[in-house]
Amino acid sequence: MKASASHIKFAQQILDFIKQRDNFLLSGHINADGDAIASVIAVKLLLDALDKHSVMIFHDQQLDSRFNYLKNFDNILSYSKKLDFSNSLPKGKIESAIILDVPSYKRLGDIAGLLPEKSNIVKIDHHPLEDVMGNIDWVDTEASSATAMIYDIIDISKINFDPEIAKAIFTGIVYDTGRFSFSNTTARDLYICSKMVEIGAKPSDITNRIFFENSFSALKTIGKGLYSLEKYLDDAVNVIYLSVDDMKNSDQGEIEELANYSVAIRGGEVGLFIREVKPNFHKISFRSKNNVDVNKVAKAFDGGGHTKAAGCRITGAKNDILPKILKEIEKQL
Repeated sequence: MKASASHIKFAQQILDFIKQRDNFLLSGHINADGDAIASVIAVKLLLDALDKHSVMIFHDQQLDSRFNYLKNFDNILSYSKKLDFSNSLPKGKIESAIILDVPSYKRLGDIAGLLPEKSNIVKIDHHPLEDVMGNIDWVDTEASSATAMIYDIIDISKINFDPEIAKAIFTGIVYDTGRFSFSNTTARDLYICSKMVEIGAKPSDITNRIFFENSFSALKTIGKGLYSLEKYLDDAVNVIYLSVDDMKNSDQGEIEELANYSVAIRGGEVGLFIREVKPNFHKISFRSKNNVDVNKVAKAFDGGGHTKAAGCRITGAKNDILPKILKEIEKQL
């Protein structure tokens, strides 16, 4: 199955950009998920194969350890004002950047302050366009994931698709398609992943690691979340809530699946997973089953995402923020 003409065009432009430059910064969005991490690692492996120098840096001080089976995961740096690039970049400084799975500067966090001038930046993303960041902004909202877009660049580069690249590509796609169960899954995703399996990606190993290997405490916390279920707006909206105390012993990445459970209720249209990450400060994950655009809801609170999956952060007590969120959802119902 061939890539579209548009994908081939952008892939070639980005490959040319890479060949003409060096000393790259690679990064993804804050609260990095499987697609952001896998796409950054896939590009790192491409650059290594092309003898280019690069450094991977995320705003997050701690990344989701479920993805530590990917090559170079342990080489990803967390943002600090005292970062030293002398061991990674020959000139000790960033000259170019490839930004992945990020619609806006705001979603880059502190990494935005490390960016070179726009002429030396490429952005590759599948979220609705918010900020134009650089020389090339390749945005495809029909793509399942940034990682699926990276496949096309690697494919035309003619480098060897080894098992490590295959694992990264398979990981990003399987994560952002929810094990191929979300509506963003395309025939091309299945084609790409089948090629990655031929090369060496092991579906059972990867999906078990991401979706089915939880700590004892995380499963207990998931149970608390499910027990908290509440329904609103004539049963159209279902809400899962966890307080700071509920999440004391759990890694947030391990309980993220609760966002999908919130919309897995017969008759429901919208699901919310609300967790209090610190007192009176909440992270909200929105999910939509059919026609509600939760990206518009999230944007009302300075968040964003996709039509059927989005998120935001809100300050305030649960009883104060929930009515405001429900009011925005009601506009979309």
